[in-house]
Amino acid sequence: MSVIVFLYAILGGLDFSQGDWSLVGVSLPNYDPHPLQQRYTAFIIQDKAVLQEMQRLWHGRTFYEDYCDYHYVLKLYQGRRLVKTLKLNLRCGYITEGVFSYTFSAEWLERFSESFRPIAWSRVWFRRNENLRNAVQALLDAPNVYFYEEPEPYLYGGRFIIALDSIHWRVDRDSLYSSVKAQVEKLFPPGRAYIRPYFFFMDDKSLLHFRFEVFCERQDYEMYGKKLSVSVEWQPHIGPDEAKRLILIGVNREKFFAYVRAWQQKHGATSEVPD
Repeated sequence: MSVIVFLYAILGGLDFSQGDWSLVGVSLPNYDPHPLQQRYTAFIIQDKAVLQEMQRLWHGRTFYEDYCDYHYVLKLYQGRRLVKTLKLNLRCGYITEGVFSYTFSAEWLERFSESFRPIAWSRVWFRRNENLRNAVQALLDAPNVYFYEEPEPYLYGGRFIIALDSIHWRVDRDSLYSSVKAQVEKLFPPGRAYIRPYFFFMDDKSLLHFRFEVFCERQDYEMYGKKLSVSVEWQPHIGPDEAKRLILIGVNREKFFAYVRAWQQKHGATSEVPD
């Protein structure tokens, strides 16, 4: 009896022929570092032919154990919009997207190393929400800067979480998200809220429970957000005695400060540049 093995297209659904694409790799601390990390702490690939060859090669089986630290985070951007995030372990041989993992050979990445171009990256800490927002706005205007996370949430003062419970396990998650997004956008004035999936889990009755993050200003939460099924009330990105870190790719700290100062001068912002 033959056994059919289904392989998952790790870069499936991405059309590299349309628009400008970039794959950025950022090295992570690991108890068992890989030699590739010594050569490239961060790299970028923008050659469409290379990305299409990766897409053709990178097909893995479902991997049910996730027990190793990762060596790289791989970020796929169309233009500067973050499309996909993958975490890769080169020793244990698997790649993870969200809660799903797939077999992956280290050779599948190493064979493309001649196409890697080194790229700068930096960590910046913020202690004030106003500084965080101004920096994100400044860097959205700056060329060749990639955000490690989605930048849009930081254009708002904070977030709250809404719940959707006891949903049948066969639900189409994309359609569900679209429905929740439409509900939020109907309540809030245009452009005053940003929503994204947070997490979901299945209970012992095989029912799904979803949580969504909604980013907005506090006054909008009080006026509109409380009409939703709130799981966690509104909180600012940075609370008292807290700090928030941004990871920025394609810019060192010197360029970061230059971009922010130029933006503040242009727009008349008076907040301090972050520490």
